[in-house]
Amino acid sequence: MNYSKNQQGNSPTESTDKSSNNIDTSLFVNVEIIKKRTGNSSDIVIRPVKLGKFPKVKTKIIYVKGLVDNQTINDFLIEAMIDHPASQEQNPQQEVIDMIAEDVVAVGGIKKSRDWDELFTELMSGNTIIFIEGNNAALSVSTQGGERRAIQESTTNGSIRGSKEAFNESIETNIALVRRIINTPDLWIESMKIGKMTKTDVSIMYINGIAKVEIIEEVRKRLKRIEIDGVLESGFIEQLIEDQTNTTFPTIHHTERPDGVAGNLLEGRIAIFVNGTPFVLMVPALFIDFFQSVEDYYERFDISSAIRLLRTIIFFISLVGPAVYIAATTFHQEMSLIRIKGLSFNIVA
Repeated sequence: MNYSKNQQGNSPTESTDKSSNNIDTSLFVNVEIIKKRTGNSSDIVIRPVKLGKFPKVKTKIIYVKGLVDNQTINDFLIEAMIDHPASQEQNPQQEVIDMIAEDVVAVGGIKKSRDWDELFTELMSGNTIIFIEGNNAALSVSTQGGERRAIQESTTNGSIRGSKEAFNESIETNIALVRRIINTPDLWIESMKIGKMTKTDVSIMYINGIAKVEIIEEVRKRLKRIEIDGVLESGFIEQLIEDQTNTTFPTIHHTERPDGVAGNLLEGRIAIFVNGTPFVLMVPALFIDFFQSVEDYYERFDISSAIRLLRTIIFFISLVGPAVYIAATTFHQEMSLIRIKGLSFNIVA
C-alpha cells in the first residue's frame, strides 16, 4: 500500500489505495487513511487542535472513545498544546513534532512512528495519535484508560487467611499486583501481541536467576509460533501451548490470586498474563499443584505438608475405592459378608 499524495488530480480515496506503509506528509491524506481503514467508525474521534503560538501549524489528534482516559487527553494533551507559550523564533532549528514531544505534551510514554501498522496498533490499544501537517511521522501518546472492573475478592480461590485481592481484566493492573508483592528488579516481564485481529497483549513474567533459562525459552518459542485470528481469554493460549491434549488432567495451572502467582514465581515457574481475563497461567504445572491451596503458604510447613498429603490420599481413595468395592462384591460375593464379634451382616444392598 502506498499512501502518497495524489499527483494526478485523483480523489483522496483513490490516492490512499496505492500507498506504502509509510505516513504521508499531508495531514488531509493521513486523516482520510484513518477514516477508510476504520470504516469511518463513529467511535473514532478526530479533533483539530491549535498549537499555541503556531496558528499556521495544523495538527489533529485521533483516539478511540471508551479506550482512553478523557481527563488525561483534556488536561495534559489538548490544554498543554493550546496554552503552550513557546514560539518558533525561540528555537528555529527544532522541528515542530520534536517540540511537541519534548516541550508541549505533559504525558509520559510518547513515541514517534512512521509506520501505519504500528500506529493502528497504538490507536486500537487506547493511545492517542497526533498528526502534524508537513511531517511524515506521527506521535503516539499513552492515554489508555476507560471503564474497568475494580479489584475485588477472589471468587474461585477464596481463603480465610491471606490476601483477599484478585486479578481483574486489565493486564497492567494484574502485573502491578504481583510487583507489589515481589519488590525486586529481577522480576522480568516480556510482552508481545498475539492474534491477527484482536492483537491481544500477552506477557510472560519470571524471576531472573530462579526460573530455568530452558523453560523460559520454550515458553517464549511456543507463544511466538501461535497463529490465530483472536485471543479472547487465557484458555486460548492454554490450549495452543500445552503438550498433551488427550488427557483428563490439566497440564497448565491457572489462578486469579496475585499471592498464588507470587508463590509460584518464587518456586521457579513462569506466569503468562493475557489482557481481558482475570486468570493467569502458570507453567510448568505438576500433578501435586492441583492439591495445593493458597493458604498452604501461610501455615507451618509441617501442617501444610500433612494437609496436602491428606488431600492426595483422599483423592486416591475416592478414585479407587468405589471401583474396588464393586469389583469385590461382584466377583467375590462372600466378601460382602462381614463378621464382627460373632455378628454377621451383609453389606450388599
